[in-house]
Amino acid sequence: MPARRFAQVALPLPVDHPFTYSVPDALLDRVAIGMRALVPMQRRLETGFIVGLSDESDVEKVRDLADLPDDSPALSAEIIQLCTWIADYYCCSLGEVLPCAVPPGINQRTKKQYRLAPSLPDGRYTERQREVIAALHARGPLGEAELRGMLGEDDLAPALAALERRGALLRDNVAQRAAVSERTEAWAILIEDAVLPAEEQIALQRRAPKQAAVYFDLLRNEPEQPAAQLCARHDANSAALKALEEKGLIRREAREVYRTPLLHADAASREKLPMNEEQQAAHDAIAASLDAGKFQTFLLHGITGSGKTEVYLQVIERALALGKSAIVLVPEISLTPQTVGRFLARFQTDIAVLHSGLAAGERYDEWRRAQRGEVRIVVGARSAVFAPLKDLGIIIVDEEHDSSYKQGEVPRYHARDAAIMRAQMAGAACVLGSATPSIESYLNSEMGKSVRLELKRRATRSPLPTVRLVDMRGEVREQSGEVVLARELEEAIGARLAEREQVILLLNRRGHSPYLLCPACGSCTACTDCHVTMTYHARGQFLSCHYCNLRRRVPLACDDCGFTPLTYLGQGTQKLEDYLLRGFPNARIERMDRDTTSAKHGHAKILQRFAKREIDVLVGTQMIAKGHDYPGVTLVGVLNADAGLALPDFRASENVFQLLTQVAGRAGRGDRPGEVLIQTCRPTHYAIQAAKGHDYAAFFAREITDRRRSGYPPFRRMVQFTVESEDAHAAERAATHLVAWAREALETQELCAIELLGPAPATIYRVKKRYRWNLGAFCRSAKTLNTLARSLRNSFQEHAPKAVALKADLDPYGLF
Repeated sequence: MPARRFAQVALPLPVDHPFTYSVPDALLDRVAIGMRALVPMQRRLETGFIVGLSDESDVEKVRDLADLPDDSPALSAEIIQLCTWIADYYCCSLGEVLPCAVPPGINQRTKKQYRLAPSLPDGRYTERQREVIAALHARGPLGEAELRGMLGEDDLAPALAALERRGALLRDNVAQRAAVSERTEAWAILIEDAVLPAEEQIALQRRAPKQAAVYFDLLRNEPEQPAAQLCARHDANSAALKALEEKGLIRREAREVYRTPLLHADAASREKLPMNEEQQAAHDAIAASLDAGKFQTFLLHGITGSGKTEVYLQVIERALALGKSAIVLVPEISLTPQTVGRFLARFQTDIAVLHSGLAAGERYDEWRRAQRGEVRIVVGARSAVFAPLKDLGIIIVDEEHDSSYKQGEVPRYHARDAAIMRAQMAGAACVLGSATPSIESYLNSEMGKSVRLELKRRATRSPLPTVRLVDMRGEVREQSGEVVLARELEEAIGARLAEREQVILLLNRRGHSPYLLCPACGSCTACTDCHVTMTYHARGQFLSCHYCNLRRRVPLACDDCGFTPLTYLGQGTQKLEDYLLRGFPNARIERMDRDTTSAKHGHAKILQRFAKREIDVLVGTQMIAKGHDYPGVTLVGVLNADAGLALPDFRASENVFQLLTQVAGRAGRGDRPGEVLIQTCRPTHYAIQAAKGHDYAAFFAREITDRRRSGYPPFRRMVQFTVESEDAHAAERAATHLVAWAREALETQELCAIELLGPAPATIYRVKKRYRWNLGAFCRSAKTLNTLARSLRNSFQEHAPKAVALKADLDPYGLF
């Protein structure tokens, strides 16, 4: 009798320990750490990951595993180790992290299904309950979603609950198929030595010409071909293939086929570019680490246009030559098709692309190509840090400063820091690249925790663009009405268009007008579900909340006092586009923001037209500032440049400096010099002055002094707790209790040198109908903060009402 085995399974629940299950005899030969496992949990089936195996268990009444969906482990020991670090550091469970390491949609789920009891209890039923009973009697067992589709939302949940309590309904949890799985297609394969004599070939051609056409195609051309292509070529169908199979001439089989993303690369970018002395020095330093096979972090600080991408490409070539693999992280991959295109062109089929913009099946197939060792390079956004590559040699984090590397939901990890940890675990090199490094990364290089490599001049030897500040305070005084473009910027646009050059205009606010104001009572039209004003969108004539996406028609009169007409205040990209269309009617103007790029490949299509010089002026939000290289751009204009400085965030100045510097770097990359005009009401602010001079060192010196004085990161670590509830009073009470529990934890667990800040209502007090309170905690020790976070999470789970939720965010980005 085989020995009994137990599996420790991590489930996607906020529980720090794995769950123990017995492995059935039928699965003993297959079970392994890293495999997905379908297990019973209460009255449903859940998919988890096996993170341990043992011969003994202290758990009584152990339930059996239900199934192992795969033939081999989905996760390697290295990935489990990385996920364990993320769970420990970012205060979440291992089961909440592990799903990030596999493509979404591959896990089986269960759904609630209702059926009528064999006999209905006597008594009166409400009309709604009778409708439910009638639907189930007519259609048989139905899921809750199906019932809602048939009967509507109103009062359905109470009716189902009441019928279940009375014993009229029975509820089952039914396993569903995974949303994503392998795709197969039928192939027709000529059987070896299956050659008909000449007279039988003639007979087949006479009796069944379509069968003969298919047979001769396989005989004279490729002996293995996709069945659909064969049938289409000869106007045949599956019956013809079946007949040939019965004659013993061919066989049919299902073969897996990859769903390949439709990504295109510029053929001209396949060749290596010569590197200058600075690039070569950076390359050699990274290559030495690769040759030695040891972990090392590098900060590649290169000004915009300095050729960081070429350094990446050539050090990856070095890694491949050593038999190693590579991961390249880029922020919001759909916004940087040029960068991805260069990697695709250089490495051809040896590369996979992973990001959320792909269809689920495409993403699944790209992940499996990496897992099977069919590719050695993965390029992707944040989650590509989990790419299942073997023999990892190098991880590159391009634009390492970008906030999109920080995940907003559980697990709230930062991909840059996870990349460093994975490189350390694999003994690989980690390269952080940016023209505007994060304060944390630059300080680490100052302290010797990483090696800083400098690229101080552009690879093309073209100079950095001239940057001029336009003081909008004077423009407002001199011009009547709302000022969209300063006269200097408007004249510069006209001059560039006359020379057939291209222009980029950045306004980091989408929509037409951020405020719809009543001049009589002063109220602004606000979202009913969020504590924010609604933005007016001229295309479609509607108001939209940019937090919950609620839409409503534009009111004819004020909701509060009935006054009309209402006033549209502020500027968004739609208003700027309309202004330009009126002022430059012959120019080809395009807008690039979330509203115009929501379709698949929306970003790439606009940028491809811009690259072909089919667009003269590109207007957009911050997505136009990232990683684009267009030699035709000679003018960049920035509107409302200082808006971000007013945000209640200690990183506000850093974010503004980075955005201005990055977008300024889009100008003057070709043969003609570039110019940047920044419209601002705070021209003397140090972040704007540093961006004007392309002076990162000056900005860092000022910013690091302010951070040290105030005790903000990176000098102390921070955790932000957010309490949320649809009941405003419940949220406030829970926040008050949270502080009490925190102070108790500081005393009883002797957590030293932690400073609490708050609680206080969040800056955006209500989002998606939920009221929010924040509590901040600062400490030099991340470990101490983590201990506090786990203590508060446990206290909250034990004592707080279920209607209130707690979020803990280690090293938060954005304090809203």
